[in-house]
Amino acid sequence: MSLTLQESCNLYERNARRNKSVQSFADFNKHNFTCLPVNADVERDFTTVVGKLRKAEGLPIRGRLFSLFRRLTKSDVSEVASSPQAVSTPATKSFAVTEHKIEKAMRMSIRPPSPASETSDTWTLEAYVKAVQESGLTESKGLIVHFMPEHKGDPISSLASKLTKSTWESIRGKSQETSIKMKDGTMMDLASIRLNEEDVKKFVHNRKKKVEGPYFIRFSGI
Repeated sequence: MSLTLQESCNLYERNARRNKSVQSFADFNKHNFTCLPVNADVERDFTTVVGKLRKAEGLPIRGRLFSLFRRLTKSDVSEVASSPQAVSTPATKSFAVTEHKIEKAMRMSIRPPSPASETSDTWTLEAYVKAVQESGLTESKGLIVHFMPEHKGDPISSLASKLTKSTWESIRGKSQETSIKMKDGTMMDLASIRLNEEDVKKFVHNRKKKVEGPYFIRFSGI
Protein backbone atom coordinates (compact mmCIF):
# COMPACT_ATOMS: atom_id res chain seq x y z
CA MET A 1 0.00 0.00 0.00
CA SER A 2 1.10 3.56 -0.70
CA LEU A 3 0.31 6.83 0.97
CA THR A 4 -1.38 9.70 -0.86
CA LEU A 5 0.73 12.59 -2.13
CA GLN A 6 -0.34 14.82 0.79
CA GLU A 7 0.53 12.10 3.32
CA SER A 8 3.82 11.40 1.53
CA CYS A 9 4.86 15.07 1.68
CA ASN A 10 3.94 15.38 5.38
CA LEU A 11 5.90 12.26 6.27
CA TYR A 12 8.93 13.38 4.22
CA GLU A 13 8.95 16.83 5.86
CA ARG A 14 8.73 15.35 9.39
CA ASN A 15 11.56 12.95 8.59
CA ALA A 16 13.73 15.78 7.24
CA ARG A 17 13.20 17.85 10.40
CA ARG A 18 14.42 15.07 12.68
CA ASN A 19 17.33 13.44 10.85
CA LYS A 20 20.91 14.38 9.99
CA SER A 21 20.53 13.59 6.30
CA VAL A 22 17.73 13.94 3.76
CA GLN A 23 16.87 10.90 1.65
CA SER A 24 16.19 11.26 -2.06
CA PHE A 25 12.54 11.05 -3.09
CA ALA A 26 13.25 7.68 -4.69
CA ASP A 27 14.86 6.13 -1.61
CA PHE A 28 12.17 7.53 0.66
CA ASN A 29 9.43 6.06 -1.54
CA LYS A 30 11.15 2.68 -1.50
CA HIS A 31 11.28 2.44 2.30
CA ASN A 32 8.12 4.30 3.33
CA PHE A 33 5.44 3.35 0.74
CA THR A 34 5.16 6.99 -0.31
CA CYS A 35 4.50 8.43 -3.79
CA LEU A 36 6.78 11.47 -4.07
CA PRO A 37 7.02 12.37 -7.77
CA VAL A 38 10.09 12.88 -9.93
CA ASN A 39 11.06 16.54 -9.64
CA ALA A 40 14.77 17.25 -9.36
CA ASP A 41 14.27 21.00 -8.95
CA VAL A 42 11.90 20.78 -5.99
CA GLU A 43 13.95 18.00 -4.39
CA ARG A 44 17.14 20.07 -4.73
CA ASP A 45 15.49 23.25 -3.39
CA PHE A 46 14.00 21.41 -0.40
CA THR A 47 17.33 19.73 0.45
CA THR A 48 19.09 23.10 0.25
CA VAL A 49 16.62 24.76 2.63
CA VAL A 50 16.83 21.86 5.09
CA GLY A 51 20.65 21.97 4.99
CA LYS A 52 20.73 25.69 5.76
CA LEU A 53 18.25 25.39 8.64
CA ARG A 54 20.07 22.38 10.10
CA LYS A 55 23.38 24.25 9.96
CA ALA A 56 21.83 27.32 11.58
CA GLU A 57 19.85 25.72 14.41
CA GLY A 58 20.72 22.01 14.62
CA LEU A 59 18.18 19.23 15.16
CA PRO A 60 15.27 19.10 15.24
CA ILE A 61 14.66 21.78 12.64
CA ARG A 62 12.09 24.28 13.92
CA GLY A 63 12.23 26.86 11.14
CA ARG A 64 9.47 26.99 8.56
CA LEU A 65 10.00 24.87 5.47
CA PHE A 66 8.20 25.59 2.23
CA SER A 67 5.21 23.35 1.62
CA LEU A 68 6.48 20.38 -0.36
CA PHE A 69 2.93 19.44 -1.36
CA ARG A 70 2.15 22.89 -2.78
CA ARG A 71 5.43 23.06 -4.69
CA LEU A 72 4.97 19.61 -6.19
CA THR A 73 1.35 20.14 -7.20
CA LYS A 74 2.23 23.43 -8.90
CA SER A 75 5.16 21.89 -10.76
CA ASP A 76 5.07 20.18 -14.13
CA VAL A 77 5.54 16.60 -12.93
CA SER A 78 3.70 13.45 -13.82
CA GLU A 79 5.69 10.49 -12.55
CA VAL A 80 6.38 8.90 -9.19
CA ALA A 81 9.98 8.64 -8.02
CA SER A 82 11.10 5.15 -7.05
CA SER A 83 14.32 3.26 -6.70
CA PRO A 84 15.09 0.96 -9.68
CA GLN A 85 15.66 -2.74 -9.23
CA ALA A 86 19.33 -3.50 -9.80
CA VAL A 87 21.19 -6.79 -10.17
CA SER A 88 24.12 -5.37 -8.20
CA THR A 89 24.34 -2.49 -5.75
CA PRO A 90 24.47 0.78 -7.75
CA ALA A 91 27.34 3.16 -7.18
CA THR A 92 25.00 6.17 -7.06
CA LYS A 93 21.35 6.81 -6.29
CA SER A 94 19.14 7.01 -9.35
CA PHE A 95 15.53 7.42 -10.35
CA ALA A 96 13.06 5.22 -12.19
CA VAL A 97 9.73 6.08 -13.72
CA THR A 98 6.44 4.29 -13.11
CA GLU A 99 3.16 4.73 -14.90
CA HIS A 100 1.37 6.40 -11.96
CA LYS A 101 0.27 9.97 -12.72
CA ILE A 102 0.49 12.69 -10.08
CA GLU A 103 -3.02 13.84 -10.99
CA LYS A 104 -4.37 10.45 -9.95
CA ALA A 105 -2.50 10.62 -6.65
CA MET A 106 -4.05 14.03 -5.99
CA ARG A 107 -7.61 12.95 -6.78
CA MET A 108 -7.60 9.73 -4.80
CA SER A 109 -5.59 7.45 -2.59
CA ILE A 110 -3.50 5.13 -4.72
CA ARG A 111 -4.11 2.24 -2.34
CA PRO A 112 -6.15 -0.59 -3.83
CA PRO A 113 -9.75 -0.72 -2.55
CA SER A 114 -9.96 -2.44 0.84
CA PRO A 115 -12.83 -4.51 2.18
CA ALA A 116 -15.00 -2.71 4.71
CA SER A 117 -13.65 -4.97 7.43
CA GLU A 118 -10.11 -3.70 6.95
CA THR A 119 -8.76 -0.73 8.90
CA SER A 120 -8.63 2.54 6.92
CA ASP A 121 -5.56 4.75 6.70
CA THR A 122 -7.08 7.35 9.05
CA TRP A 123 -6.80 6.97 12.81
CA THR A 124 -9.79 7.14 15.13
CA LEU A 125 -9.11 7.78 18.81
CA GLU A 126 -10.56 4.41 19.75
CA ALA A 127 -8.34 2.59 17.26
CA TYR A 128 -5.27 4.55 18.31
CA VAL A 129 -5.82 3.82 22.00
CA LYS A 130 -6.14 0.13 21.15
CA ALA A 131 -2.94 0.23 19.06
CA VAL A 132 -1.07 1.87 21.94
CA GLN A 133 -2.31 -0.76 24.37
CA GLU A 134 -1.19 -3.52 22.03
CA SER A 135 2.22 -1.89 21.58
CA GLY A 136 3.06 -2.34 25.27
CA LEU A 137 4.42 1.22 25.46
CA THR A 138 4.03 2.30 29.11
CA GLU A 139 5.50 4.50 31.82
CA SER A 140 5.29 4.24 35.60
CA LYS A 141 2.07 5.82 36.95
CA GLY A 142 0.87 6.47 33.42
CA LEU A 143 3.29 9.35 32.91
CA ILE A 144 3.24 9.19 29.13
CA VAL A 145 1.59 11.33 26.45
CA HIS A 146 0.59 9.88 23.09
CA PHE A 147 0.24 12.29 20.17
CA MET A 148 -2.28 10.92 17.70
CA PRO A 149 -1.80 11.94 14.03
CA GLU A 150 -4.59 12.11 11.48
CA HIS A 151 -3.12 9.36 9.33
CA LYS A 152 -1.26 6.12 9.93
CA GLY A 153 2.38 5.69 8.95
CA ASP A 154 4.63 6.71 11.86
CA PRO A 155 5.70 4.22 14.55
CA ILE A 156 3.79 4.70 17.80
CA SER A 157 7.09 5.02 19.70
CA SER A 158 7.90 8.13 17.64
CA LEU A 159 4.61 9.71 18.74
CA ALA A 160 4.84 9.05 22.48
CA SER A 161 6.70 11.08 25.08
CA LYS A 162 7.41 10.50 28.76
CA LEU A 163 5.62 13.17 30.78
CA THR A 164 8.42 15.17 32.38
CA LYS A 165 8.25 18.69 33.78
CA SER A 166 9.70 20.14 30.58
CA THR A 167 7.20 18.18 28.43
CA TRP A 168 4.35 19.40 30.63
CA GLU A 169 5.42 23.01 30.21
CA SER A 170 5.98 22.67 26.46
CA ILE A 171 2.55 21.16 25.80
CA ARG A 172 0.88 23.95 27.78
CA GLY A 173 2.83 26.59 25.83
CA LYS A 174 4.52 27.80 29.01
CA SER A 175 8.06 27.18 27.77
CA GLN A 176 10.15 28.66 24.98
CA GLU A 177 11.41 25.15 24.30
CA THR A 178 9.00 23.54 21.86
CA SER A 179 10.89 20.32 21.15
CA ILE A 180 10.18 17.24 23.24
CA LYS A 181 11.89 13.87 23.25
CA MET A 182 9.94 10.86 22.06
CA LYS A 183 10.20 7.26 23.22
CA ASP A 184 12.17 6.19 20.16
CA GLY A 185 14.84 8.84 20.83
CA THR A 186 13.71 11.31 18.14
CA MET A 187 12.51 14.84 18.83
CA MET A 188 9.11 16.32 18.03
CA ASP A 189 8.78 20.06 17.50
CA LEU A 190 5.39 21.16 18.81
CA ALA A 191 5.77 24.42 16.88
CA SER A 192 5.56 22.47 13.62
CA ILE A 193 2.18 20.85 14.41
CA ARG A 194 -1.26 21.93 15.64
CA LEU A 195 -2.44 20.26 18.87
CA ASN A 196 -6.15 19.68 19.37
CA GLU A 197 -7.19 22.38 21.85
CA GLU A 198 -9.88 20.30 23.53
CA ASP A 199 -7.47 17.42 24.04
CA VAL A 200 -4.88 19.75 25.58
CA LYS A 201 -7.49 21.21 27.95
CA LYS A 202 -8.59 17.72 28.96
CA PHE A 203 -4.96 16.68 29.45
CA VAL A 204 -4.21 19.69 31.69
CA HIS A 205 -7.42 19.19 33.67
CA ASN A 206 -6.72 15.49 34.25
CA ARG A 207 -3.14 16.13 35.35
CA LYS A 208 -4.21 18.79 37.83
CA LYS A 209 -6.90 16.46 39.16
CA LYS A 210 -4.24 13.72 39.42
CA VAL A 211 -6.05 11.48 36.93
CA GLU A 212 -3.55 8.80 35.95
CA GLY A 213 -2.54 8.50 32.29
CA PRO A 214 -1.70 7.55 29.63
CA TYR A 215 -2.87 10.75 27.96
CA PHE A 216 -3.83 11.22 24.32
CA ILE A 217 -3.61 14.43 22.30
CA ARG A 218 -4.64 14.55 18.67
CA PHE A 219 -2.70 16.76 16.27
CA SER A 220 -2.56 17.86 12.66
CA GLY A 221 0.09 19.43 10.43
CA ILE A 222 0.35 23.19 10.01
